[in-house]
Amino acid sequence: MTPRSARTDYSRLFDRSTLFDRAVAACAESQRLVTRSAHTAERVRASHATAAQLRRAAARMRDAWANADEMHAVLRAEVEGMARSMRDAGVDDLAAVATVRVRIRFVLYDDGLTEQDAEPVVQRASLWVEQVYAAA
Repeated sequence: MTPRSARTDYSRLFDRSTLFDRAVAACAESQRLVTRSAHTAERVRASHATAAQLRRAAARMRDAWANADEMHAVLRAEVEGMARSMRDAGVDDLAAVATVRVRIRFVLYDDGLTEQDAEPVVQRASLWVEQVYAAA
């Protein structure tokens, strides 16, 4: 079996969950908001802003981080479920990681996100797959 056909065979496991695709997109968007919030906070500090401006920027950042944590929790549950399904189907760990990475990149790039915004989500998901396999 070639790696390409292996990917195709394993990708059917993702077809059962539209929540996976939505969670991936939400994680990428939250990652982008967190990055934007951090840059805003840096600019506010660098401009010697007033204490009130700093408090407002900090509140926006806390909200962005809380949203990101919620979205990543949903995605983690989905990725771990997919990883367990692949493990139970006999897929080796390297193929599972590669399959998840391909699927997440497909969803994110299809939504028009850049590699810079997508890669942190891809890295986290890869780690979660590796943890599922290591726990077996």
